[in-house]
Amino acid sequence: MHCLQTRNNMHLFFRISLILLVSLLLIACKKTPAILIKAEEQMETAPDSALQLLKTTKLENFFLPSEKALYALLYCQALDKNGNFSATDSIITIATDYYDDKDPERAAKAWLYRARIALYNDESELNSRALLKAQNYAEITNNKKIIAFIYSDKAQIYRNQLSYDSAAICYKKSYQLFESIHEQRNFIINKINCAYMYIMKGEIKKAEQLCLEVYKNKGWEKDELRTYLFKTLGAINFIKKDYRKSIIFYKNVPLYSYDNNLKYLLAKTYCENNELDSAILYLNSVSEIGDMAPDYYLTYKLIYKKKGNLELALNASDMAYSSQDSVYKNRINESFAGLEKKYNYQKFQLANRDLKLKNSHKSNFILIILLTLSGTLIGFLYWMNSIKKKQLIIEKELSKHEKNRAEQKHENTILLEKQLKMQQLLLANIENHKKKSLKLPVFWKENSHEINSTFNQELIACMDLEFNNITKRLVEKHPILSSRDILICCLLLANFDTGTIATVMDLKIESISKLRYRLRSKLQLDNSVNLLEYLRQF
Repeated sequence: MHCLQTRNNMHLFFRISLILLVSLLLIACKKTPAILIKAEEQMETAPDSALQLLKTTKLENFFLPSEKALYALLYCQALDKNGNFSATDSIITIATDYYDDKDPERAAKAWLYRARIALYNDESELNSRALLKAQNYAEITNNKKIIAFIYSDKAQIYRNQLSYDSAAICYKKSYQLFESIHEQRNFIINKINCAYMYIMKGEIKKAEQLCLEVYKNKGWEKDELRTYLFKTLGAINFIKKDYRKSIIFYKNVPLYSYDNNLKYLLAKTYCENNELDSAILYLNSVSEIGDMAPDYYLTYKLIYKKKGNLELALNASDMAYSSQDSVYKNRINESFAGLEKKYNYQKFQLANRDLKLKNSHKSNFILIILLTLSGTLIGFLYWMNSIKKKQLIIEKELSKHEKNRAEQKHENTILLEKQLKMQQLLLANIENHKKKSLKLPVFWKENSHEINSTFNQELIACMDLEFNNITKRLVEKHPILSSRDILICCLLLANFDTGTIATVMDLKIESISKLRYRLRSKLQLDNSVNLLEYLRQF
């Protein structure tokens, strides 16, 4: 009897506990945690406070997927607003996996921050795809602020790819949207960026007009906006060859904003104004060259040329050409414009497929009703049988097609592997000759005839393989080129510097410089055209 009473008490305890647990879960489902609500409220006015608040808890402390997704989104948003994007992919993907068409505004934000994290991690293709996803959701919400940010980020991608026309269009759409919602800071930044794109396109009057509009309307007095505006006005006056005015604008940039790029711009302006000592002073103060390396060394070249020191000018020129290669290697392989077209086409295909499916379902439904009303059972069975036969034929054709594709893919893979092995072998031989020419120049000269006979063939074969029969195409377009000219072209394409080329050809460095000058004349190149870049794009 006592055992039975104890068992009943236990059952009652478990029932009460279960009811309490269910009640707590229902309350949690209905109400967003207070910490997330408060962080979201502070995000626009005090993003630093929002970040500190979110750091007081962890993702693991939230139970529901909706809470985890909101925490991930707010945390990444707070990092972005505080200029410290140290978030990893795993955090933002919680938000992108959860939000969809049911909450397109948060989905757009999640994919926007996914794009920015990819950019922070140097994942250019993922950055572009995530941005297009964000745009897709933003267009559903018609949230002008999110759309404006997306256009601004798209403009930056086009800008990095040197597509200045597309970048200018995106910046213009962005600043017009920011203006419509009275976002003054972002409006000014994007309008100045649009002006800079006009500078890169050579449309100086349009660029100056936009900057003057910003200058007259005020609102740019804060240090950050002042820096944007005055650097752009300095660039405009530099192009107009009003160097003194350009220097005035550059020097009116706030002192804390004296970054390496501004120092380089001042040096370049002083150089054009023939104040060479000031130019050298600013160039020497640059602590990190980065992507401006080619222009940086070309400015040194111009200074030394004006000073009459041709040897240092030649060294600076070589540094400029060698640094150009590393800058070009960082370019994105597939253009954002092409990627956007592809993405929109795929989106159109999906929408078209859904429409076809809906129409197909409607047609089948009508057909079933007609067959049911007619009562023609034999006709219905015949129809079903014919459908099955068609499906079998289609399945056989698909199977055959897939088999052919697999075989073709296998053959292409084998062929590609053979080509890669051949190319690696040729490149290894060329690199070996290159090292020998550097380490044992005497050995190279003594055996030059024997080495050249094989080296030249390997070099030309390798460059033809890598650059689509470039030697044949060069001779076809420029019949006046000699075999020595072709050899120099191949040595340049193989990244041989001037000194190594002189050793290989058993000539003086001065002779190589003359040969390169004559080669440029035969190729009919302007002084502004880079010889190596011309050959690579030929």
